[in-house]
Amino acid sequence: MTGGDARDVSRVEARRDSPPQTPIVGRAESNRPVRRRPRAPFRRTLIVVHRWSALTLGVLLVVQCTSGAILLYHGELFRASHRSFYQHTDAQTVITTEQAVDIVRTADPDFDVGWVGSDGGVIAVGDRARRTAYSVDPGTGRINTYAGITEGPLGLLVNLHDCAFGCPRYAGLVPLVNAKVPVLGLTWAHLILGAVGLLLVLLAVSGAFVWWPALKRWRHGFRVRTNKGRYARDRDLHNVIGIISVPFLLMWGVTGAAFEFPVVERVWLALTGGEAVNAMPQDSFTPRPTSGQQPPVSVSAASTIALQHVPGRLAYLMLPSADADYYRAAVAGAYSPYENRAFYSGDIFVYINAEDSADVEVVDSSHGRPVANTFYDKVFRPAHFGWLVNGWWRILWFLLALTPLMLAITGVSTWFVTLRTRRKARTRRGPAA
Repeated sequence: MTGGDARDVSRVEARRDSPPQTPIVGRAESNRPVRRRPRAPFRRTLIVVHRWSALTLGVLLVVQCTSGAILLYHGELFRASHRSFYQHTDAQTVITTEQAVDIVRTADPDFDVGWVGSDGGVIAVGDRARRTAYSVDPGTGRINTYAGITEGPLGLLVNLHDCAFGCPRYAGLVPLVNAKVPVLGLTWAHLILGAVGLLLVLLAVSGAFVWWPALKRWRHGFRVRTNKGRYARDRDLHNVIGIISVPFLLMWGVTGAAFEFPVVERVWLALTGGEAVNAMPQDSFTPRPTSGQQPPVSVSAASTIALQHVPGRLAYLMLPSADADYYRAAVAGAYSPYENRAFYSGDIFVYINAEDSADVEVVDSSHGRPVANTFYDKVFRPAHFGWLVNGWWRILWFLLALTPLMLAITGVSTWFVTLRTRRKARTRRGPAA
């Protein structure tokens, strides 16, 4: 390569690393034709869609993902902020779940007991609305404390991320978001959260397509140039962070949108070879009629029956009510994707007729369904919360959940550099004749 050729290549590389420039009239080189590789119409459209959808709705997406990053450690944060709730002795367990329920009912007759479970070494007895709970030491039978499990900063954060401030049982309720959207028939909260999920899918897919040609020069696709100026550095950071996080962003987008728009789940299952039905089991158990002469099933008996049908750990047990005359036991089996979730960690459900101990139904979404449905319910959906891995592995989830914030910072930075460059070029050209 001659010296002149090397200088030409250097100038081409310099132009590529700089933000878009507007030619300046009056310079000798402005008359030279500049060869630029034309962008395909489809790719150009994707760039426009990617850029303007991120600029217009990016704030909602950043708030949603950043709050979700914190809530990955919801269980750990709740335990750390409620230490007195989890105080217990190291003595052998002498209190059963049924005795714990009786202890709470005796201490607080007005407390509407709705469920009983275990977490952090204590027995938790919660109300039917799942707002509050008592903690009972299983070694002494002593009530530790009473706690609101949907209040405080964590409750506010859950209401923001899960409900767009539309959940009545969590702190920070905004009744307006529960109003119906005209024509669509769903609430504003559902629309906002579903739209954010679909936006995340759109940005992940369009960003991957925009980046894809870099595979022809794969080393350039994963490099970050720190000595080529702010524009080149931030653009490279945006591309590298974006392409690495695409699988997780796509997972969060699909599952997040499916929580609000069930059709998204059905479409995903259809595309992946599963049954186009909701994967999450529903409360559809109907107890068979009884003569009423049999003794009712006790809390301890229901717990035993559940573990006989599904070996594992009893996570929690919903007690019968006027609307549902049966127990619902959640069991964490050998593989439990919600193992690190506080209180409600089971994923296999056992329904037990409150009047007939022989009337039992086990609901496990991994049984009798295609692999795609099992994967969605046992891996894909739990991965949204990060509870299928321990706290150390969840650091990876936490960092990737912050990528929308980093993408917003780097994307806005390159956009401002481009605007400033074009503004300077117009100033140099002067007013149009």
